[in-house]
Amino acid sequence: MRKSIRNFFKIISLNFFISGVAYAGFCDDSNVITKILKQAKIAKVEQSLLDCKLDPVDDSRMIMAYASWLSVKGHPEEGDYALDLIQFNPHNLKVVDHYRVADRLVSDAISLDSITLDTANYKVTELNRALGLRLNYSGHSQPNPFSMQLLNLYDLKSKKQILDSLVVTRDRAETDMHCNADAEERASTLVMQRSQTKKYTDILVNSKIKRYQTQVISEECQEVNQQFSQQRFTLKFDGNQYQIPKNFKDEYQY
Repeated sequence: MRKSIRNFFKIISLNFFISGVAYAGFCDDSNVITKILKQAKIAKVEQSLLDCKLDPVDDSRMIMAYASWLSVKGHPEEGDYALDLIQFNPHNLKVVDHYRVADRLVSDAISLDSITLDTANYKVTELNRALGLRLNYSGHSQPNPFSMQLLNLYDLKSKKQILDSLVVTRDRAETDMHCNADAEERASTLVMQRSQTKKYTDILVNSKIKRYQTQVISEECQEVNQQFSQQRFTLKFDGNQYQIPKNFKDEYQY
């Protein structure tokens, strides 16, 4: 009996994997993108960011994240991105649901370079699984290189954002533009907990931090003075969104 159950779940996982492979690169087709956006009443723009993934809850659907640039009037280089999350049937390209996110995606001195849908199992309630979106940013200062990745979570059923701009990775340095530098790398993982706050699952954030310097040693640029540490805190739902504890807010919310 147990073996049959295991085989059943293996078949489901395999089918899901095969479906994912079949639709890989699906949204690289400009005709597909245009048809989907037209149904969602979105004008396709040249400066946009896009990602598509198979819906982890319903593999008969795909999800498209489309961020379109909205510039400030008279200043085309200034603005931000409007985000649309669109669910559609990949067989007939019919849109089945559309969520136009109210909050904009900021892109300023630290520019938004790409977006990636995150379909990990963010099961925030017994009957609801949130959708993640990772936002990849980079700075353009050569003496102070900087990059980071933010994570947003969205409740597609209620059409609301429930986690805003959590910094999950960050790399930064101060350098002489040759070899000498003081650098820091931080990477965080999220773990769903058994505990709940206001009927939403608590989320543990576990961060690993590496600090080091680079120097020329034996004519090679090498890392020295490495230091490793960890930080942990829990995101709790306040009835509207997940909140980052005050002690970590400045470092972990953009």
